[in-house]
Amino acid sequence: MAAARRRLFHAFKISRKLALLAGGFLLVLGASGTAALVFAPASMMSGFSNTPGGHCKTLYQSEFKRDNEKRLIAVISTDDVEPLARVRTGVRIARHLAETLHPDLVIVQVADHRGPTTRADLRGQAIGAEIVHAPHPAKTLATTKPWEARYIDALSTEAGYYFGTRVDMRLTELEAVNQQIELVEGCDGDVVDEEPKTASAGGTAEPAGGHDKPAKAPSH
Repeated sequence: MAAARRRLFHAFKISRKLALLAGGFLLVLGASGTAALVFAPASMMSGFSNTPGGHCKTLYQSEFKRDNEKRLIAVISTDDVEPLARVRTGVRIARHLAETLHPDLVIVQVADHRGPTTRADLRGQAIGAEIVHAPHPAKTLATTKPWEARYIDALSTEAGYYFGTRVDMRLTELEAVNQQIELVEGCDGDVVDEEPKTASAGGTAEPAGGHDKPAKAPSH
């Protein structure tokens, strides 16, 4: 009798795994539409944990000025699977950048850690979410809200691309996500072994504390 129960339990475990795998596969295949988000150059990345969820690495980060505003854009890659998990990580990084670098506007774009890493390829379906954060909305002309976010409502493919519909989140939803974040910190995959640098308007690197050149602000 005990052996029969063990066989029944084992069969249930297999069927449940198959159902989850099939559901995720159909979600990717059944999603339709594309998203037009903001994209930026990126450098190579590595060093992710095998355990999915919450791990990220900064691919690209740049500060620039627009109409006397200090703006910052960052592209991160993450191993988050679910769309809302990508948003949660993006919100956490946006808060970290706002609290440490004090820009008037922060834009964080989220890519998959298995996706492309070259500048030419980090566009279109390579971006799964975008978060815009204005710590003090009255200080920026880009938005009137403290938070904006949009994401692709689909799982990433094995190659790290997102194919699905674009969802724009409501401010109340983003405020709820923000309140749920207990620990605000940067990406755990970042390794700082030299003086931080940002990209200048001409595309070359300069020390982070250097003079910011005017640059055209990305649309979102």
